[in-house]
Amino acid sequence: MADPPRPESKSMIEQARKLGIKPIMLTGDSMAIAKEIAGQVGIGSTIIRMADIQGLSEEEQVKIVEASNGFAEIYPEDKYKVVKLLQSRGHMVGITGDGVNDAPALKQAEMGIAVSNSTDVAKASASVVLTEPGIGVIINAVTISRQTYQRMLTWVLNKVTKVIEFVGLITLSFFWLHDIVLSLLGMSLLVFANDFVTMSLATDKVTSTPNPNIWNVKNITLASLVPGMLLVVEGLLVIYMGKNYFHLAWEQLRTLVMLNLIFNSQFRVLIVRERRHFWSSMPGRELLLLSMATIIGFALLGVYGVFVQPLAPPQILAVLAFSVIFTLGIDFPKYYLFRKFRL
Repeated sequence: MADPPRPESKSMIEQARKLGIKPIMLTGDSMAIAKEIAGQVGIGSTIIRMADIQGLSEEEQVKIVEASNGFAEIYPEDKYKVVKLLQSRGHMVGITGDGVNDAPALKQAEMGIAVSNSTDVAKASASVVLTEPGIGVIINAVTISRQTYQRMLTWVLNKVTKVIEFVGLITLSFFWLHDIVLSLLGMSLLVFANDFVTMSLATDKVTSTPNPNIWNVKNITLASLVPGMLLVVEGLLVIYMGKNYFHLAWEQLRTLVMLNLIFNSQFRVLIVRERRHFWSSMPGRELLLLSMATIIGFALLGVYGVFVQPLAPPQILAVLAFSVIFTLGIDFPKYYLFRKFRL
């Protein structure tokens, strides 16, 4: 006599809205039942029939679908049509289903979700299969996926900025000094040092965004360009400092440049991992420990001259302090750029 909604449906719909997701109900039930259920779960009052938009142009259908909260008295093929209409306007669509008739829509959607009691065909067509009763776990899936995106975005920002810094410094210093300012061994040690902090990004603390994420390679590149160029300027200043104030020999200058790049790689991650100012959140424990170990380890390597020409401790402390001040100072233009390009 009754087919009530799941107990967690209302709270899940509220959480979905907070995450920038618009829920739409698709049901084969009558209009009266659809409106009653929509009222119980708080999905909205704008419920229409698919038959009401038949004969309209695709543009008009899309506008009506976007403005609606749900559809009643639909047929299996209508679910697929609704997904296609929303995708034609650039929307990322997720849909839940359990039967064979839901398979086309589940496969077409960017996120097809088969509930726990779904048929094998529905599960094969979906990209996410729930293993337990209930749909509240969908919110967890969205949150975790956005956290994963943030870690991936941090890795890309760090990678692009690092490439700009390295290539820019090597190129400009070659025209200035007529030689490569970083030895092959120094390059190998730099890669070795960067690997630790890069791998630790997979366990870094991140916060899921309140809105859906979209990859925009152009904005990511532009936002990384200015920090990378500023780091090139810093590297040139370090070379100038080593030549004119420390009066270093050539191989010692190479050691100074290598240590500066290694120190920068640790502090650069701290500014690109946070979309706000770097002090807005605490990095993950593994990231902090590995960064500190890398800084201490390579500072000692420079002092004792392991693999490279040694430097005096005051010289290493000077380049470390300069790297801290300069790199963390880049956080301010970075904050402006990340907001401008909506990263």
